[in-house]
Amino acid sequence: MSLLEMSVPASLFILVVVCVRAMLLHKVPKMTFIILWGVALWLLLVPVSVQSPFSIFTAANDLGRMFTVQESMSLAQSLPASNGGTINVPLITDRITTPVVPLEPMVSIPPFVLVWLIGFTLCALSFIIPHLRYRKDYRMSLPIENDFIQKWQKSNPLWRKVQIRKSDKILTPLTYGIFQPVILLPKHIDYTDEKQLGLILTHEYIHIKRFDTLKKWLLAASICIHWFNPFVWMMYILANRDIELACDEAVIWASGESMKPAYAMALVQLEEKKSGLISIVSHFSKNAIEERIISIMKIKKFSIVAILLAVVIVSGAVTVFATAALDKKEVAPGADNALSEISQGGATNALMPIDLTFTQADVPQLMDQLNISKVKAVYVDNEMALRVTKDNAIMISKDHGATWKKVGADNVDAADFADWLLKNDPNPGYSMKQLQSRLANGAEVMHVSFENGKEIYAVIDKSGVQLELVQPEKLASILIDGQRMMITSKGYPLRISEAMLKSFFDMLVSSGILTNTQAEQNYMKKVQYFKERDTIFTLTD
Repeated sequence: MSLLEMSVPASLFILVVVCVRAMLLHKVPKMTFIILWGVALWLLLVPVSVQSPFSIFTAANDLGRMFTVQESMSLAQSLPASNGGTINVPLITDRITTPVVPLEPMVSIPPFVLVWLIGFTLCALSFIIPHLRYRKDYRMSLPIENDFIQKWQKSNPLWRKVQIRKSDKILTPLTYGIFQPVILLPKHIDYTDEKQLGLILTHEYIHIKRFDTLKKWLLAASICIHWFNPFVWMMYILANRDIELACDEAVIWASGESMKPAYAMALVQLEEKKSGLISIVSHFSKNAIEERIISIMKIKKFSIVAILLAVVIVSGAVTVFATAALDKKEVAPGADNALSEISQGGATNALMPIDLTFTQADVPQLMDQLNISKVKAVYVDNEMALRVTKDNAIMISKDHGATWKKVGADNVDAADFADWLLKNDPNPGYSMKQLQSRLANGAEVMHVSFENGKEIYAVIDKSGVQLELVQPEKLASILIDGQRMMITSKGYPLRISEAMLKSFFDMLVSSGILTNTQAEQNYMKKVQYFKERDTIFTLTD
C-alpha cells in the first residue's frame, strides 16, 4: 500500500471518530475512544488492510459497478442496428491501446518524495530535539525520601520498576520512559498533602500500566509520516486529550466518586502553578484543562446499556470504516488467479493484453481473406493453435496446423460472463463497451478449458468472434474478427519474438486466410514496424 492509500481511508475513519466523540464523549467509557484512536493508528502505520463485505468502500465499489453496467446497457440500446438487428462493431483505428508505459528510473528523487522527506524530517526533529533536551534536565532530578510515597509504592507494585523522583525543572507531574518508567514530581507541590499526592501517584501509575507513553510516541510517529494530512493533526490533539480523560476516569473509579471535587481541585492548582492563572475559560472552545474538569465532574458508573453502546460503536465503526473493499473478483470455473492482476497506477502487472490493430494499410487483404475463408478467428502460441470456423466450431492443433481436432465447448450465460468480464478483464479499455453491447443483444458465449491451464471464452454473433484469453503465462497472439492481434506478455518491457510473430502468420496461412506470399510480406512489414516505430514492444530473436 502506498502512503496515500493508507492516509485517505484513515482520514475518513478519523472524521467518524471525531463525530462520535463530539456526540458521546460523556456517555460512554473513555476507553472507547482510546480503542478507536488505536484503530486509526493501525490504519496510518501498518500497510495491511482487512477486507469486509460491510465496508463502506465495498458499498462504494458496488455502486460504481452498478452505474458502469447501466451505462454499458444504455450504450447497447442506443447503438444503430443492421443485418436483422445485429450490431456491427466498427473497425478499430490503427493505434495501440495500452496503459501508460512506466518511465525509465530516474537517478534524482521525485519532487513529491523530496517534499515528504523534508516534512518528515522537520516533524521528527520537532519531537526528538525537545525530548532529548528535557531528558537531560530530567537526569538532574533527585530521589524522593517521603514515607507516604514509599508506603504507597509498596502497596501498588508493578512488574516494571518505577522510580519516583522530584525536579525543580518542571511545573506539573509527568511520566517518561516505557520499560524503565520514571514518575517526576515538581519540587513545589505540597508533599504533606497525602490526599493530593495519592491522586497524583494513582494518575501516573495508570499511565504506566496502560503504556500511555508508548501511545503518545506512536501518535507522534503518525504525525511525522502523515504530516501533510490535517486529519492526522486533529487526531494527535484529540487522542492525547482522550488519553488524559481515560486516565482521569480510571483514577475516579479507583478512588471513588467522592474524590471528584478533590481531584478536580488538584488539577486546577497544578494549572495555576504552570500558567500563573486559572485558564479554564475560552470564548469559543473548551481548552484541555476545562474539558478534563467537566469530564471529571460527569464521571459515573456506566450502565450495561452504555457499555453495550460502546461495544457497538467500536465494532460498527471498525467494520464499516476501517476495513477495505471486499475483492469480489469472480473467476470462471478453473480460471487461474493470475487473471485478477490488474493494472494500477499506470504500471502493468503480468499478463496484461496489449491491443495491436490491423487495418487495410497495415495488413493488406487480411480482413477480406478472413471473411472469405472458413475461419472467423484464430489464436496461436508456443503450445497450440486454435481457430473458430464459420459454423462456430472450435478446433485446436498441436502440430502447427498440420492436423485439427474439434473440441467440446461449454455454453456460458451471457449475463454471468458480462459480470465476470467487467470485474476481471485485465484491460477493460479494449472495446469493452462494444463487447458489452454484443452480449446484451444475444451473443453466444462458449468456454473451452485446456490441459495446459489456458482457457478461452469465445463471444460469437453475426458480427464475428471475440476471444477472451485466460492463461497463467506464455506469450500469445490472437487475431480477432480479422481486425486485431492481441499479444499477452509478462511484465515490462513487453517482448515478442520474431519466431512467435512468424508462427502467427504461418497460422494464417494454414487456416487458409493468407497465402505464403501475403504472409511473408505482412510479416516483414510488422517486424519493421516493431523495430522502427513501436514504443511498447521489444522485438527479440
